[in-house]
Amino acid sequence: MNGAARIPGGIPPGVAGADLEFYRLADGYLADLFDAFPSAATAAGYHRHDRRLDDWSAGGVRAKVAMARAHRATLAAVDAARLSPGARVDLGILRADTDATLLSLEELRPHERDPQFFVDLLGNAILYLTLLDADSPAWPERLEGLRGRLEAVPDFLSAARATLDRPARVVTEMVSQTNAGNLRFLTDQLPRLFDKAPGMAPALREANGRAIAAMQEFQAFVETDLLPRSTGDWRLGGALWEKKLRLTLQSEMDAATIARRAEAAIASLRRRMLEIAEPLHARLFPGHAHAETGDALVNIVVGEVIEAVSERRPARATLFETVRRAVERIKGFLRERDLVTLPPEDDRLAIEPTPGFLDGMAVAFFNPPPTLEPKLKKSFWISSVPRGGSPEEDALIEASFLREYNDYALHGLAIHEAFPGHYVQYWHAYRSPIATLYKKVFSSGTFAEGWAVLAERLMFEAGYGAEDPAFLLMHLKHGLRAPINALIDARLHTGGEPDEEVDRFTLDLLRRTGFQEETEARGKLRRAKVTSTQLSTYFVGLLEMQALRDDALRAAGPGASAKAVTDRLLSFGTIPPRDVRALMDLPSAR
Repeated sequence: MNGAARIPGGIPPGVAGADLEFYRLADGYLADLFDAFPSAATAAGYHRHDRRLDDWSAGGVRAKVAMARAHRATLAAVDAARLSPGARVDLGILRADTDATLLSLEELRPHERDPQFFVDLLGNAILYLTLLDADSPAWPERLEGLRGRLEAVPDFLSAARATLDRPARVVTEMVSQTNAGNLRFLTDQLPRLFDKAPGMAPALREANGRAIAAMQEFQAFVETDLLPRSTGDWRLGGALWEKKLRLTLQSEMDAATIARRAEAAIASLRRRMLEIAEPLHARLFPGHAHAETGDALVNIVVGEVIEAVSERRPARATLFETVRRAVERIKGFLRERDLVTLPPEDDRLAIEPTPGFLDGMAVAFFNPPPTLEPKLKKSFWISSVPRGGSPEEDALIEASFLREYNDYALHGLAIHEAFPGHYVQYWHAYRSPIATLYKKVFSSGTFAEGWAVLAERLMFEAGYGAEDPAFLLMHLKHGLRAPINALIDARLHTGGEPDEEVDRFTLDLLRRTGFQEETEARGKLRRAKVTSTQLSTYFVGLLEMQALRDDALRAAGPGASAKAVTDRLLSFGTIPPRDVRALMDLPSAR
């Protein structure tokens, strides 16, 4: 490795000695990683490789494995004791990333068993070249990269067809929908950008036409060839799931502890929901008494109240307007209570539909700007309301979806994704002078999701929606999701039950214990099958972020500003909570 940084910010300013030696290695790893994964480079705002798509041929995979192994050996030889605390954290982050990269390439092998892997990669590779402001002078450069990627689509998808073997049927069925979303983007939206580089427009249109034809061919392959042979198991199995879980969470909490604490949290939340629901039940259903006790009483009383208050819901056509009004109310509350420093109003958060290749994977997402281009658009994506195969089925699905995401619940969704959840947290991380590039690029889902769930809790503890107890009841209902997510993540991927039994257990847990609507529960069941370990980040993240904030407040002493403590906690980047503890010089979590 030479001494010159190859990635902007790869070597932090002012470092010397052992730290400088380490950051030269770190910069070399990031440069090689971006070379091996050009779509990830673009998503990070590094545009040297914009014309290329990732190579997932057998030779391409071997090259990636060799690169990751070489850097893992180099990083393993670094003496962490010689580094400053911040550099020591970065070393741990990079070591974990090389381990996760090799786990994916050598054991998980999504390029063989997951067609959604290729759909996601292609969707992101194109999307991140289209985020510029309308009048940006960089459009010709980005469109030149786009042309290169469009020209590469036929070979990319041909390699995918050759590589994919026997994926799980649930994944292949989903890809029929998500690949169609990519097709719609290339057909309906992308051509509007071509006139931003008039001299290149004819070549862009030609390349886009060939890419569309290749994607249509891939769609036919998925439906007529891949689906009949999609007999693979969506389960990871216990050993592989636990290995992936450790790398996903980067936590000391093991699977048994997570399950025990999740079950206790579910019981506690349901007791609290009954306390909130009983006065509402007496008002809504006078004279409607129940003789049941225990869980049966919770199910009936809470279930009846939730069903009643969920009728206050938007229509399909008013969903986005309802969310925008919720965001404005939430921002007003945050300014009044001064809980955390907020981004300026001109920071350009967009509330918009989820891109087609992700539509339906989750109800909502926050998509941060590229790490190296933090001033670009930030997106709060909301997925489309699912549709049925007939007008009658369509109406039933719409009603179920919008009862789940009713007027009360949408406030919790906006808190989680935007204020003061993901959007505010990433704004703090990106603008932080103490968060290195590595603490931004390699973001921890445990920190990000843990903060977003904790943000919901902090808002309602501060009195948000206090004028109507239905707000708190719906918050507690959505609070059940985090521990339930963790339970089903482990149960589904480590058990060996037949699919029918898995479906029955999961839907009962989501519907009866979690009070979820049918549409929501079935969507979560699919998500739990086609993803793994991510669903555990919400609950583990909440536990660790709650304990971290509590300990930070205690260490700050009486009279300390809770806002200042929270701002500082968010300033280290999106890194594992245990690393924030180390940098804040707090004791290990209990």
